[in-house]
Amino acid sequence: QLLGVALGLLHPDERAAAAGLGRDRRRDWSAGRLALRAALGRVDAALAEHGPISADDRGAPRLPAGLTGSISHKRGLAVAVAALTEGWMLGVDVELDAPPRIDVSRRILTDAEREVIAPLDDHARGRAQVLRFAIKEAIYKAVDPRVRRYVGFQEVELDRIDDGGAAGAAIVTSGLGLAIEAAWVRWAGVIIAAARAR
Repeated sequence: QLLGVALGLLHPDERAAAAGLGRDRRRDWSAGRLALRAALGRVDAALAEHGPISADDRGAPRLPAGLTGSISHKRGLAVAVAALTEGWMLGVDVELDAPPRIDVSRRILTDAEREVIAPLDDHARGRAQVLRFAIKEAIYKAVDPRVRRYVGFQEVELDRIDDGGAAGAAIVTSGLGLAIEAAWVRWAGVIIAAARAR
């Protein structure tokens, strides 16, 4: 029933695009478009009525010139960010705030990052992995419009993350030649990470 309401709020072109998706993907895709439309409306109320939000060739939302935005969704929850570019590009990610089923640290973390979380117990170490994964995903979405290529997890390193609390920021180092800032929050069983790059 809620999916029907969400579909009814989409632009007709978005509804047509959503029709070809499976039920769960259609739910998440629709929620993401509605979240981004709401974020755009906070930048400028007229933008809430913007035409269809399509995707560019790399899957990012295509927005009017001068605007940047990003969408993420996980199991029915969608988040989005939008702003005037002012030289920055945005990225956002949402992940469940729980240890992953398998240890993914060797794939997503640098040696230095793994050293930082090594002393933690299994549960805390798993949550620390997911936090870092979410931050890196947000960063990759923010840098993609500039680098236009796959960026490996090892290409970005997160320093000085205080992940014992409900929110924080990360110092980001990379060889990408970009200024990158990232922040995160734990909320209602998820981690939401946002990043900007220029």
